[in-house]
Amino acid sequence: MKADVSRMGDIVDMLRTHIDGVSNVLGLAVGEFKFNVDEYYYSHTSLLAAAVIGTTGPVLELGAGFGSSLMLHGMCAGQKRNLVTLESNESWLNRFSKLSRNWHNVRFVDDFLNLPEYSSSWGLVFVDHGISEQRGISIEALKSAHIIIAHDSCHPHLYNYDVLDDFKYRFDQKIDGLPQTTAVSNFVNVTEMFAELQL
Repeated sequence: MKADVSRMGDIVDMLRTHIDGVSNVLGLAVGEFKFNVDEYYYSHTSLLAAAVIGTTGPVLELGAGFGSSLMLHGMCAGQKRNLVTLESNESWLNRFSKLSRNWHNVRFVDDFLNLPEYSSSWGLVFVDHGISEQRGISIEALKSAHIIIAHDSCHPHLYNYDVLDDFKYRFDQKIDGLPQTTAVSNFVNVTEMFAELQL
């Protein structure tokens, strides 16, 4: 399984296109949301976009955010893929409720323990939710996903990310001064897949 994009610049251009289109759906005022791939909270976007391009099947997003929900919504729409976004902060989730479609389930959860989604099959999972001590639990429960992307993996003890070491394949994206993002899989050689992109 290989991604179709060979340069980060292509991914960034694609992200800007999706962000521009989807931000209109959300009704954001001009200038309220500016996309900058170098910003601290968006350090995962290039790796996540490459993972969307390089996978098939439904996508699970654990934790809504402007750097992921907008992009995943646009990309999954273009690829005709189902997307589920789960968020534990109800007031934060309200910012993304307009993204809800028959193929995009946007839903509030009390926590990220014992979710019914953990027994489903996923082509891609993105973990960036706000209950830090439960991130590792989420990843452990979703080991059967083709690829899992974990944000803030430079803080393994804060997020219980020791579980990332249990996967057969691992790729760490390190951008100077920004949080690390990690791709893991027991099925797809993400080490080779993403190293080729020089992310």
